[in-house]
Amino acid sequence: MKKVIVSCVAVLVGFGGVAHAFQPDEKQVAKPDRMVSVDRLPVPLMRIPKSALCGQWWDEMRAAGFSHSDLSIADYIINRESRCNADANNSDDPVRIGKHKGSFGLFQINLFWISKTTAYPKGFLQTKLERNLVPTDLLNPETNIAAAKAIIDYNRANGGCGWSAWAYKGC
Repeated sequence: MKKVIVSCVAVLVGFGGVAHAFQPDEKQVAKPDRMVSVDRLPVPLMRIPKSALCGQWWDEMRAAGFSHSDLSIADYIINRESRCNADANNSDDPVRIGKHKGSFGLFQINLFWISKTTAYPKGFLQTKLERNLVPTDLLNPETNIAAAKAIIDYNRANGGCGWSAWAYKGC
């Protein structure tokens, strides 16, 4: 029995030595010249259905936090509002800031949302997105999508369906 125990101990000690031998010394580890960030790789976040009207914006909306169920509604809204055109501007809407008037970008965000109010002295979107905004910033797709998400979240937090700002009939 002693021989079996001694043999087991010897084997275990032997494995420990082998495992240690395969761990390189820190001084011997080659360090890469530069690191590649996986975050920067253009990896699609999900499959975009063939029925999508503005599929080119789905990954951006998903990255902004839109849920899977909201993507098809958002797709419908941006097609209806801007025909998927990030540079769209409807100057017929009455709100004016300086020389700019109307609604801007994919979701046609009205300038009301960046206007200074009593409730939001910096402006609603400036407060929610924690950045200064001028009307033309809403032509940037990333900013416009983030703005729409903030408006949707605000509406839901106040008991709405999220899409009331766009008079969406599904609410």
